Amino acid sequence: MLKKLSIRNFAVIDTLDLEPGPGLNIFTGETGAGKSIIISALGFLLGERSGSDILRPGAASAEVEGEFLAENLPPKLAERWSVKAGAVRIKRQADPKGRTRAAVNGAPAALAQLSELGGYLVDFHGQNEHQSLLKPETQRGLLDRYGRLEKEAKAVEEAWAAARALEDALSAVSMSEDERARLLDLYRFQLAEIESANLKEGEEEELETLWPRLKNSEKLFNLSGDAHALVDDAAGGAEKALEKLKALAAIDPTADALAARLASAAIELRDLSGELRSYGKGVHSDPGEVDRVLSRLEKFKTLKKKYGADIPAVLAKGAELRSKLGGLEDLTLDRSELEKKLAAARARLEKLASSLHDKRVSAAAKLSAEILREAGGLGFKQVRFSVDAAYDEAAITSSGGDSVEYLFTANPGYPLRPLRYTASGGEMARIMLALKTALSRADQIGAQVFDEVDAGVGAVTGRLVGEKLARLAADKQIFCITHLPQVAAFGSAHYFVEKDVKAGVAAASVRLLGADAREREIARMLGGKRQSTDLGLKHARELLSESRK
Repeated sequence: MLKKLSIRNFAVIDTLDLEPGPGLNIFTGETGAGKSIIISALGFLLGERSGSDILRPGAASAEVEGEFLAENLPPKLAERWSVKAGAVRIKRQADPKGRTRAAVNGAPAALAQLSELGGYLVDFHGQNEHQSLLKPETQRGLLDRYGRLEKEAKAVEEAWAAARALEDALSAVSMSEDERARLLDLYRFQLAEIESANLKEGEEEELETLWPRLKNSEKLFNLSGDAHALVDDAAGGAEKALEKLKALAAIDPTADALAARLASAAIELRDLSGELRSYGKGVHSDPGEVDRVLSRLEKFKTLKKKYGADIPAVLAKGAELRSKLGGLEDLTLDRSELEKKLAAARARLEKLASSLHDKRVSAAAKLSAEILREAGGLGFKQVRFSVDAAYDEAAITSSGGDSVEYLFTANPGYPLRPLRYTASGGEMARIMLALKTALSRADQIGAQVFDEVDAGVGAVTGRLVGEKLARLAADKQIFCITHLPQVAAFGSAHYFVEKDVKAGVAAASVRLLGADAREREIARMLGGKRQSTDLGLKHARELLSESRK
């Protein structure tokens, strides 16, 4: 679980220190207040990629530090990071150029190492993550996670790679010396071209996002400057008008509501003015950077034209070339011996894939039943759900011979069909929550994050979602961002996020609500008003009282 979280100069967060407890930690606040930024900062800490845009305007660096209690780490991982009594301290910083550095218990850590470690510490469920459930590879991965079949799946992947290497070696000994020499030259040239590019996954997407800004930097600078001047004038006018309204309200209290609305508009305008000013400062680029980015994008284009549809495909081609070179360069085995080894490797692969299939089928039956039980408490009346694992011995790949599909219908009399064709957004969100609940019993991850898991559901279903999260929080530490008061009422701790302006720059703050303040916040959520009414407070108290039963 997360014991402490400190955030400095991260997006709209100036300074934030949290010490969340166990159970269901609820975060609420108006749209745009910065609730999801807290989750983004936690994701950044645990290895998510980032850019220079996470840096708060005017800051020299962004920093996130967390302290976790994790007694579920594999022994090798705990030994690698000198973890004692389950205590893990992680710190990550980013500079204005988007470069980051991190440390785990004081030792330097690479991005991939943070991601590996983070997988044992926090399970994230973002606003759009349920869409990933439509992908067959995601469905297969979740089934393996539920059945704790990661080792078996890894064994199949390694057996498949071994068989492929033997196939390459067998092909190599079957060709003439001239053909072998020609292929060696070709593969070496192709591999050198790929390796010299020093490709990194995600780099192309980052540069494609950056390129329009670089080539239009002067135009962007002028437009943002004009917009900033106009918004700054509007902010100044709103602040002057607010002084007049405050004086008016002092005489006539019925104008309080008008003053409150103008105060909110003035803060938003001043916030926008600061962001436009910071944007204008960041759009200038030097000619050298323009040339570098353009040259890099052209390199990507050339490599994709030759070796694959995207950068991961080009990298996969490089791995394939290395394997083929190895087979061509090492011809110490004769053909008959290679054929025997290949036959044995294929037999082993088929055996492992078949065994993995049997275990997947068993896990699929249990997962189907468990998701149905969980879905029953989320507003589904006659839902049917099934995990299907179809096996094809002739189509074994690195992930085995299974084609995994989640089948679903919420309508009586309709047949089960693939989830991607049948479920609405609200249904997908609830199915994902049911799945996460089932998975939480199968793994030992101590903390789970749900960012607006209630999206697309109404008040009645929202209460069921709140009940589900509360039950899940009995054994896990849960963080939940929500706009539904029916969900918020079930929290064991309730944090309110709001945004203000400090020195002309937006700043988000978080405070733990006491009993009275919590009633007022839930009343605000119920009525959508800043000022709670007596009726709203009564309804809020009823929600809180019912959630404790």
